[in-house]
Amino acid sequence: MRKILIIQHCQSEHHINNMSGGWTDTPLTDLGRKQADLIGLKLKKDLGEEEYVLYSSDLMRAKQTAEIVGKHLNLNITEHRGLREMNTGIAAGKTKDWARENRNLRASNDFIDLDYQQFQHGETCREFYNRVCGCMESICDSEKRNLIIVTHGGTLAYIIAWWMKFETQMLAKSHFFAEPGSISLLQVNNYQQNTLRVLNDMSHLSKLS
Repeated sequence: MRKILIIQHCQSEHHINNMSGGWTDTPLTDLGRKQADLIGLKLKKDLGEEEYVLYSSDLMRAKQTAEIVGKHLNLNITEHRGLREMNTGIAAGKTKDWARENRNLRASNDFIDLDYQQFQHGETCREFYNRVCGCMESICDSEKRNLIIVTHGGTLAYIIAWWMKFETQMLAKSHFFAEPGSISLLQVNNYQQNTLRVLNDMSHLSKLS
């Protein structure tokens, strides 16, 4: 039965230096590299002889996480642009302060508008979800082995929604949250159901607390 392990990239410079996320391309911090090392050690112990392939977003913070994990598992990385975080358009490379002051006005702050474009040249939630769904379909069509995917918080949420076969409009009412350095597991069970087996496992990072 297919398994998909999703790793949310570890602590990045944008988490601590007031830079915006999205397509802003920042490296891991020293703590982030330690977190990735602990992920690699955990998976080396837990996966045993199971065969996996490793995919990663091509943004630096995800790719560096994948490189560290891949060394522990002796896996090469396949980078995929479709696994990037939501495209923030002109906000890429800008500070969080700039982003707050320059985002497009919303019609309402009381609900999620799937067609709201936060920044010029950026994606809407609908476009983001369609991109993630297309990416995952492409990967799963070409790769029949178990997957390890290193990606971003928003992308992780939409991968899970894709796996659980969400219709797009359901994204306005539901969301899956995980944290940097976490591991989540998607799996097909004996009844051929797509299951969310694990969400936001952080136990491997307890040594850093």
